[in-house]
Amino acid sequence: MNTSPFWLASGHGGTPLVMLHGLGMNAEIWLPQLNHCGRSRLSIAWTQPGIAPSPAPQALSWEALADSLDSMLNTLNIDKAHLLGHSMGGMVAQEFYHRYPKRVASLILYSSSGAFGSSDPQWKQEFVRQREQALEPFSDFIQAAPTLFDELAGPRITPVLRELAITSARDITKESYLETLQLLVTFNRKADLGSIAVPTLLVGGELDLQSPVKGIKRMAEQIPNSRFSEIMGVQHMSNLEAPAAFNEIVDDFLRNQT
Repeated sequence: MNTSPFWLASGHGGTPLVMLHGLGMNAEIWLPQLNHCGRSRLSIAWTQPGIAPSPAPQALSWEALADSLDSMLNTLNIDKAHLLGHSMGGMVAQEFYHRYPKRVASLILYSSSGAFGSSDPQWKQEFVRQREQALEPFSDFIQAAPTLFDELAGPRITPVLRELAITSARDITKESYLETLQLLVTFNRKADLGSIAVPTLLVGGELDLQSPVKGIKRMAEQIPNSRFSEIMGVQHMSNLEAPAAFNEIVDDFLRNQT
C-alpha cells in the first residue's frame, strides 16, 4: 500500500523546499510560493495525510505524519530538504526534525509554536468543544470554511487568494477535521526547542491572534541558530495576505542556506 501523500511541485535544482500547510487546508494554499520559489529551486507542497487524495494513516499521530513525510521524500528521491511549515504544519516540521534530523537542511516555522496553547487539559477540551460547536450548523466542512477562514485572515487578502484558501478545504470532512484537531491540541515539543541544530527562521503576523508574535519571539530566543521576522498588518495567513513580503523573507533566508 502506498503511504506517500499527495503533493504539488514546481521548479527544479537546489536543495528542495517542502511546504506543510495548516489545519483545514491542503497543498493549494502554497500556490503563490510554489510559483515564486519554483523559479530558483525544486519546491513541493504536500496535502497532509487524511485529506484526499492523500491516504490516511492507520492511526493519526505526530509520528505517523513524520513517517508520511519521510515516505514522500523517499518517493521523490530527496535526501535533505528545507521545511516550511505553517501553523500545524510547523509542528509537523518540528516533529519530523526530531525524528529525522539528518534530512532537514533548515526550518521555517511560520505562525506556529513549540507547543499548542495551554497545558491545562480543561482549556484544551474547551478549545475543541468550541470548534465542534462551530461546525454543528453545517452539513459539510466546506460550508463552514468561509467562516473559519475569515477568523484567520485580515482584509489585505485579495478575493482570489481568499477563494483559493476556502476551496482548498473542499476535500476535508468534518470527521477528519475534528480528528486532526484532537491531535493538534496534544503537540508539545517546547522542551526540545533548544536542541534544534539547523538554521531556523520564525515568521509571525503582526495581528495574528492564533499564534501571537510574542510567543514566536520566545521560540526564537530558545532556538540557538534562529532569527525572527514579523510581517506587519497581517494575521495568521501572511503567505496569502502579503505574499510578496512573505516570499521576500523566505528568499532572504534561503539565500544564505545551501
